[in-house]
Amino acid sequence: MESFIEPPSAYVPPEAVALFNSVGYTFVGLALSLAIFLCVRKFLFFLTWRSFRDGPYVVGQHQWRPGNLAGPQWCNVCEAIVYGIRSYVVKCDICGMYAHAQCAATTMRYKGVNGTPSTTGSSTPSPSCACRAPGILLPSLSVPSDDKVVTQQQSHMWIKGNIDPMDSCSLCGLFCGSILALSGLKCSWCHVRVHEECFQQALARSHKPLLLRRCDLGRHASLIIPPSCVVLREPVSIASKSQRALNSVRIAVTKMSNIRLRRPSGTIDAPTPPTSNSSGWENAFSGSDGLPYDLVETSKETTPLLVFINSRSGGKMGLHVLRQVRMWLNPIQVYDLSHQSPIEPLRQFIGLPRLRILVCGGDGTIGWVLSALDEIGAPRQPPIAVLPLGTGNDLARVLGWGAGFSAPTDVSEILSEVEAAHVSLLDRWQVNIGDSQKRVVLNNYLGVGVDAQVALEFHEQRERSPGLFMSQFVNKLWYSQFGAKNFLVRTCAGLPEKIVLVCDGKRIMLPVGTEGVILLNINSYGGGSKLWHDDAESDNEDSDLASDTDDDDRSRSSSIDSLDTSTHFGPSSPHDGLLDVVAVYGTLHLGQMQVGLSKAVRLCQAKSVRITLKETLPVQIDGEPWLQNPSEMEISFLQQAFMLSRTVEERDVVTKKVGEVLDWAEHSHVISSRQRDVLLVEIARRVADSAASRRPAGSRALLSTDSRGQDRHSFVMADR
Repeated sequence: MESFIEPPSAYVPPEAVALFNSVGYTFVGLALSLAIFLCVRKFLFFLTWRSFRDGPYVVGQHQWRPGNLAGPQWCNVCEAIVYGIRSYVVKCDICGMYAHAQCAATTMRYKGVNGTPSTTGSSTPSPSCACRAPGILLPSLSVPSDDKVVTQQQSHMWIKGNIDPMDSCSLCGLFCGSILALSGLKCSWCHVRVHEECFQQALARSHKPLLLRRCDLGRHASLIIPPSCVVLREPVSIASKSQRALNSVRIAVTKMSNIRLRRPSGTIDAPTPPTSNSSGWENAFSGSDGLPYDLVETSKETTPLLVFINSRSGGKMGLHVLRQVRMWLNPIQVYDLSHQSPIEPLRQFIGLPRLRILVCGGDGTIGWVLSALDEIGAPRQPPIAVLPLGTGNDLARVLGWGAGFSAPTDVSEILSEVEAAHVSLLDRWQVNIGDSQKRVVLNNYLGVGVDAQVALEFHEQRERSPGLFMSQFVNKLWYSQFGAKNFLVRTCAGLPEKIVLVCDGKRIMLPVGTEGVILLNINSYGGGSKLWHDDAESDNEDSDLASDTDDDDRSRSSSIDSLDTSTHFGPSSPHDGLLDVVAVYGTLHLGQMQVGLSKAVRLCQAKSVRITLKETLPVQIDGEPWLQNPSEMEISFLQQAFMLSRTVEERDVVTKKVGEVLDWAEHSHVISSRQRDVLLVEIARRVADSAASRRPAGSRALLSTDSRGQDRHSFVMADR
C-alpha cells in the first residue's frame, strides 16, 4: 500500500496578507459608504416626498409623481442621466419632464415662463424647470374680433430630451429621439418633436416655418382652453372680502331663482336655458372665488372639455387616465374628484359656450356630477360623456362607451371619440321618500328586495374591510358569495305581501314568488344585463318559474289576479319619460339573467310609480343601498339631462353636425338659447326613436295615450 505524502505547507508572505487585509477593509468601507449614501438618499427623499403626494393641481406648478422608467432617462433640471432606484425618479404629469427627486424638490414653486419668447412666437429651450402656466394677455399680441372674443397667438413650450427614439422630427422627418443624451425638443402643448439642429436652422431663416411661428395645440385643439384664455388673479386683499361676500350672495340669489321645479308627469321639458339678462351668471363665470384664475371666452372653433376623474376607480386605471388626460389638455380642465368636489370647477366653467363634460368613473361618479349641476342651479346643463372606470358601468354601456376602460386603449383616441360624440337624452326621476321629505334623484334604476339586499351586504362588507375590494373581478366574486347566501336564506321571500306597487294610479299585482321589484330607466342592470326584453312570449316562461316555489305561494296565488302576459310593451328607452317595471324571483333568477339563461318578468311601463313598504326592506338607487323603514316612495319625472353618446353610425354623424349648426345659430343670435335646447331635444329624440324597432299597436300598457303624443314645446324663430 502506497503511503500518503503530506504536501508541503504553503507560505504566505506578510506583504500579501497586508495587501489582502487592505483590500478587504477597502471593500467593507466602500460597502458601508454606499449603505450610508443610500440611507441618506432615502431620508432626504422621505423629507421631500410630501411635496410629491397626490393633490389638486396648482396653476403653474409641476405635478410630480414617481416615474416609470422604461429605459434610460435624463433629468431636465441638472441634465444628468437619471439612474438608481425607480422610486427616486419623478415625472411631471403636466409637461412630461423627468427629474431626480432632489432636483424636483427645488422646482416646486413656479417662478416664470419656461424660456424667453422670441420673435418667432416660440420659446427658446431653457434648462429651467417651469410648468405650463396661464397666458398673459399682452396688448401687442391680443387680436380683437367682431364677436368680442380676445385671441392671442399661442407659443410653443419646448421641453428638452427624453423623446422616444422612434419619434420623427416634424421638420426633417428623420428620427430625433435618443437615449444616449438629452437631445431633441418636444412641445408639451402640441406634442411635436424637432431636432435642436433643425430648430436652430429654422430660426436662422428669413421665413420661419409656420410650425415654429405658432403652436396649434395639437390634435385636440378644439377641446383645449388656450393659455391666453386663462388669466391669473391678483392676490385678494382684506378690503375686498366684503365685495367677495356680496358676490357670493348675488350668486346664491341667482341660483335660487334658477332652481328647476318638478315638472308634471305628463310633460318632458328640456333643461332650462339661460335668459338674455343673466348677469348673475356672468359674474359667477368671471369671478368664482373657489379657483385662482378667470376665464376669457374662447373662439367659435373651440368646444372646451371639462374632465372629472375619479382616480380611485378601476384600480390603477383612474390614475393612468388622469396622467394621460393632463398631458393632452390644459391641466386646469382636469380635476381629480378624489381630492375635490366638482362644484367649484362647474361654477367656474359653466358660463363657457359649447362646454362639454367628460366624467371618468363609475355610475356613482356620473350621478355625483349631475347632482352638483343641480346644486349650483346651472341654468343650462352641458352634455356629458362617460369614460367607464367603475364596476357595472351600466350608463356607459347604454351610451355606447363600452363596459370598461383597459390599459392598452389610447386616451387620445377616447378624446377624439368625445369630440365626435353626438347629444342624446337621459330621463331623470325624483324619488320622494315618506314624510321626511327625503329626495333622491334616480338616473339608472331603483330596486326593492333581493337585489338591494345583495348590494347592501356587499356595501357593508366593503365598509368594514375596504382592502378586500381592490379589483372588479374580486368585487364580482363578493357579489356571487352574497347572492348564494340569499339563495339559501331567502331574506326577501313573500315580497308581494310586504309592498304595494301602484303605477299610473293602478295597482299592479306581483307574480307569485317575487322577491324583488326593479324600476329601470336604462336597459342595463348589474353590469350589462338587459332586464327589459322585446319578446313578450318569454314572460310566460319566466312566470312558470314561480309555480315550483312552494304550496303556500300556490294557494295564495288563487286570490290574486294573474299578470296579463299577453299585453304588448314597447322597447326600453332612456328618454321616453317612462319607467320599465320588472319583477325577479330571487338571486338564482338574477344569476340566470346575467348569463342569458332567463329573463325578468315585465310588469308595466309607467310615468309615475308609488311603492308602499309595509315593513323594513332593503332599497337601492343607482347602486347605493340602505334599509328603508315602512314608508311610501313616490317616483315622478324630474327632467332630462343632455348626455353624449358615442358616434358609431352615419345617423349619429348627422346628429352631431345638426348640433353644431344649432350651436352656430345660437352664437350668431339667429335663435335663442331656449330655442336651441328645444330643437336639440326634439332632434335627439327623433333620431333615437328612428333607430328603435317599430312599436306595435297598443304599445304602451297602462297608458291611455302614447308618450310621444305629449305636448311639444312651441317656439318662434327670432328675427336677425
